[in-house]
Amino acid sequence: MAEIFAKSFERDGEKITLSRHTQDALEVFKRIKSKFGNEGLNEKLLEAVEFAIFLHDLGKVLPAFQIKTLKNKDYEPFDIYYEVPHSLFSIFWISKDKLKAKFGEEFFNFIVSAISYHHWRDNFDDYIVRDNEILRKLCEKVQGEWGEKLKNNLITEFSKFNDYKEYIGINRQWVKGILNRRSLMNYAIPPYKFDYEPLRKEVKKEWILIAGYLQRCDHFASWCEEEGEDLNKVEIEPKDYQKVIDIIKSRIGEGAWQFNNLKDENLILIAPTGYGKTEYAFLWSKGDKFIYTLPLRSAVNQIYERAKNIFDQNKIGLLHSDADVYLLEKEKDVIDPIKAYEIARQISYPVLISTGDQFFPYGLRPPGYEKIFSLFSYSRLVIDEVQAYDPQACAIITKFIEWITKLGGKFLLMTATLPTFVLERIKKVTDGKLQIINIYGNEKENFKRVFKHKIKIRYVNNELSESELKEIINTAEKGKRVLVILNTVNLAQRVFEELKKMTEESNMELNKNIYLLHSRFTFEDRKNKESKFLEEFKNPKDPSEKEGKILVATQVIEASLDLDADILFTEICPLDALVQRMGRVLRRYFYRDGKVINKSDNNEYVIDSREFKAYSEPNVYIWVFENGGSKGTSRIYMKELINLSIVWLLKKRDIFNKEEGISKDYLVDNEKGKGGKKKEDNIYRELIEKKWDKNIDGKEIEVSEYDKYFLVKLFYKTMEKYKDDVKDKSYLRKFYDTLDLLDSGWMSERKSEAERLFREMYTVQVVPKTLMEEFKKDLEEFVKKEENFKYTVFKEKIISKFCVSVDLRMYMKDDGLDTYRLRRITECLPEISISDFQKYNKLNRWLSDIYYDNEAEYESEKGFIREEK
Repeated sequence: MAEIFAKSFERDGEKITLSRHTQDALEVFKRIKSKFGNEGLNEKLLEAVEFAIFLHDLGKVLPAFQIKTLKNKDYEPFDIYYEVPHSLFSIFWISKDKLKAKFGEEFFNFIVSAISYHHWRDNFDDYIVRDNEILRKLCEKVQGEWGEKLKNNLITEFSKFNDYKEYIGINRQWVKGILNRRSLMNYAIPPYKFDYEPLRKEVKKEWILIAGYLQRCDHFASWCEEEGEDLNKVEIEPKDYQKVIDIIKSRIGEGAWQFNNLKDENLILIAPTGYGKTEYAFLWSKGDKFIYTLPLRSAVNQIYERAKNIFDQNKIGLLHSDADVYLLEKEKDVIDPIKAYEIARQISYPVLISTGDQFFPYGLRPPGYEKIFSLFSYSRLVIDEVQAYDPQACAIITKFIEWITKLGGKFLLMTATLPTFVLERIKKVTDGKLQIINIYGNEKENFKRVFKHKIKIRYVNNELSESELKEIINTAEKGKRVLVILNTVNLAQRVFEELKKMTEESNMELNKNIYLLHSRFTFEDRKNKESKFLEEFKNPKDPSEKEGKILVATQVIEASLDLDADILFTEICPLDALVQRMGRVLRRYFYRDGKVINKSDNNEYVIDSREFKAYSEPNVYIWVFENGGSKGTSRIYMKELINLSIVWLLKKRDIFNKEEGISKDYLVDNEKGKGGKKKEDNIYRELIEKKWDKNIDGKEIEVSEYDKYFLVKLFYKTMEKYKDDVKDKSYLRKFYDTLDLLDSGWMSERKSEAERLFREMYTVQVVPKTLMEEFKKDLEEFVKKEENFKYTVFKEKIISKFCVSVDLRMYMKDDGLDTYRLRRITECLPEISISDFQKYNKLNRWLSDIYYDNEAEYESEKGFIREEK
């Protein structure tokens, strides 16, 4: 009798049989179980997972699958016509009565569902909802001539599985039901899609974990079988925790606040920028597996570089959309970068540094979400810079937190500015099982005396004047590091171009020290620029540095980048983002244990009854534009947020006489005046639609470290109080509407949809016109000569050099997409001759998501250039 194959490929000259793959998956779970510790899962649940693993691929006994898909030419009985998804077919080979008797009705249903849908496909509705002719005809075969033959094939294949093989049998009751045109979903409840929510009733922890561990073990075993990897690598052993402690102690001191405030529970940490939150997170991990998330790739790369010096190179993984290319560039002399990236994708490292979009979209529960949820049942999650996500993403993150706490996971959320609405939601979903460490509250009086930033507001007409640009240049000419942050790429490019032009015309040495950074560079150019700027603006600034420099940038440098500038010129933005931008100014000064320390010269300033001021003149200049406050469109920041930010900045002196006793209605009360009788919602609407005039020009505002924290707190509170008053425009409505949807049980139908909804990303990879000829040349060279024909290498040698991530909405016209300007790259390339059919298919797949802009230009200094419409 022929063996039953599990895979189409061979390993060490032998086919991977179904029994071998099943044994491999069971071995993987054995390794995962070792991570559960003393508070591990109960025995019944563990056994249910093992049975689900044993039974999950029984459907591969199907003749058409063996012969047509896996090329098992000697298999019997012979058939190549009757084919259905093997996971669905598996449940007809389970001894239903025996399995139900062992686990009971509820766990039996969990196991069956996990088996049926461990490889969810978009076409499953055709099999589970409607009468499917092929499934019905297949069941006729099982009822008749095939039944005993296929059963014997399975029993022979699993002859050595003594603990499980008696649970193989023909499930005749369900076979008969299908023949009577019953829906498959009556037997196996679908765990996905909102349409099936009424069938699920309640999604219990055990259901998620059985499905999640099955998927993880199945996927990892398959990867090991294909790559020849060690099954035990599913969970790589972490570095000894005491050694981690010793390294961190040597860097921050044994008596540092991180050690005195260490908690081993769900936690929110609110602390200023540069206060050592990252080291706290590393200590909070307690030697357990943890995933450290940040919103931006550049910040992730920076934390990865810090973390690998503490946890060791072979214990830490990097995950984001360009991590593979980053590792190829940075680590190829130290590790095998492609293998390291693959292990990170398998979530096997004990420490993972990742962008949030690798995990948080699973809060929308797309198919396969259980695999990620099961990981966090024994792992820890660190969420850094939560304020950098939009309100819809924040809602999804809080839902993700809710799920992982239900499953037994732990999280640490760290930020300098925590939105009030996020805090209240997390308190609610954790049922009070939450600790909050607020460094501002603990050190309030001292933070009130530390002043690093003095703001000056500049009222600007529709365009930045020559005098504004001259002031930037004059400031840099004094040997200052100047940071200029704009809200849009187009404005940043124009300002950069004008600064370069003005300094070139005056033959200034400064001309060579003017830089630009935004999101519309190729990966290769942006990576090189970030490395250079991190060096040019590294923290702390060297006291001997006399050469002035200017960095013009967009929001890409707001979060977690360790830059140290002297002066900031910035377009107005929401208060929380503004505080992040200000955090790049005089970063060399930081407060700790009653002292302000200057990292440049190690001078210490004791804070007792005295104030510390790091400036004599304004060092933060905020441009407020005549037409709407911000030059950027509402696609960048809602007008509501811009105007609220200006209001709170201007009212700062009045507010802080009242301290925390301030009424939530303060903003409205002051607008009413003595005899005002306007309704609050009308006043609020007027405020957020307000246009600003020259009266605000020149206003100066000194802000302490505590002032910044409290201003942002009031900013969030105001939005929270009036979130329903401007229903068509409210920033917070997006947060609550998303939560309402998720709380109703809504699920995303695809992972790609979940990723898009999480980031509201509409970006596409575009080759601009001026790079097209070089793109063609390098692509042809890659096809002819590249031996390592893998997507990671294609990204490194082609995509990273020629493609720019561009917002698809830039190409939208009233009647749809501008297909004259933006076309698929495959339509614009000559026929590429590849004799290897597999290579040909791979290349076409890789090129399918790349586009060509036949008008856009590209310059290495300025990036992607096109007219904004």
